[in-house]
Amino acid sequence: MSSLLLPCAASFGWNSTGHKVVALLAWEDLTPKTRAAITALLKQHPRYDKDLLLDAAPDETADQRARTAFATAATWPDMVRSRSNPMSFTHNHPDWHYIDIPYNANGFDPSTQPTTRRASTGPATQAAITPPGPHDIVEAFAQCTAELKSAKISDADKAVDICWVEHLVGDIHQPLHAADMFSKDHPNGDKGGNDDFVLREPPYPDSRTNLHSLWDSLAGNFQSEQLCTYEARGLREDPKYSREKLKDQLAVHDFMAWANESHQLAIEDVYLNGKLQTGTNRGDNRGWGRGFDDSTPGVPPGYMANAEHVALQRIALAGYRLADVLNNIFDPQK
Repeated sequence: MSSLLLPCAASFGWNSTGHKVVALLAWEDLTPKTRAAITALLKQHPRYDKDLLLDAAPDETADQRARTAFATAATWPDMVRSRSNPMSFTHNHPDWHYIDIPYNANGFDPSTQPTTRRASTGPATQAAITPPGPHDIVEAFAQCTAELKSAKISDADKAVDICWVEHLVGDIHQPLHAADMFSKDHPNGDKGGNDDFVLREPPYPDSRTNLHSLWDSLAGNFQSEQLCTYEARGLREDPKYSREKLKDQLAVHDFMAWANESHQLAIEDVYLNGKLQTGTNRGDNRGWGRGFDDSTPGVPPGYMANAEHVALQRIALAGYRLADVLNNIFDPQK
C-alpha cells in the first residue's frame, strides 16, 4: 500500500482521498436496509446533484450512483468551507472537525506563560462570546447522530447529518484532530500540528510542510473513485488492517474513547513523545512547500514508514466503525 501514498497539498482532516476510502470501506459493511435508508436520505440533500454526484459517471447504475454519493458525502463538510458553496454560511462549522486535548510536551506548563487567548471576566462575558454548540467534534457527533434518530428532523437535514457523521468519524481517527501540543516554542498550542514545520523524509527540496498537512496526506491524493476503491479493497484484504485484526478496537464504541486513542497516537507517533524536532513559521520562510529551508528539520529515519502504517490502520478502523455506527442507527435489529 505504501507505494500508493503520495504527498499532497494542505487539507482538513484526512484529505478527500482519505475520507472517501473511509466511506468506501464502510459501504461494503452496510446492511441492505441501511444502504437503502441512506441512499434515499442523501437524495434529499439540498446539493445532491451539484455536490454529492460531482464524481458520478453518466453510465453509472443506480447502485453505483448511490455509492458515489455516499463516498462524496464524506467530503462535503470540507466542500462547505469554500465561500463559493451556497450552504457555506449556514453549514460550515470549523470547530466541529477536531477537539483540542492538550499535550504538554517535555513537562511544559502553559499556566506559567502569558497567553494571547481571549479570557472571560465572568460567566456573563463567557456566555456572550461563546456561540451555541456543538463546540467540538465530540459534541458535533453526538448532535448529528441524535438527529438521525429523531422523527422531528427533516429528511434534508438528516442528509446533511449523514455527511457530517461520515466526515466526523474519519476526522476523529486522524491523530492531530485530538491534540494541541504546548511547548516552549508553542506556549499557546500548536493548533494540531499546523504550526510545526518539517521536511519530509528524505528532505527533498520543496518538501517543507506542516505536521497536520503531512498526516492529512498519508492516504494518498487520488481524484479517481476507482483508485480510492482500489485502496479501500487493499486495506480490507491486508491482514494488518482487517476487521479480524482490529476486532478488539472495534469493540470500543464510545466516540470520546476514539478521540483519546488519537490523542495518544499523536503523542507517541506524531510528536515522538516530545522528541520530534520541528521548525516554526515565524518569518523564516514564506510558507510550507515553497523551497528548501536549512532551518527546518527533516523528520527522522523511519518516521514516514511508521506514519503511513498508523494512518492506514486508523483509516481502516474508521471505515469499519462508521459502518457499525450507521447500521446501529438505521438497522439496529440486524
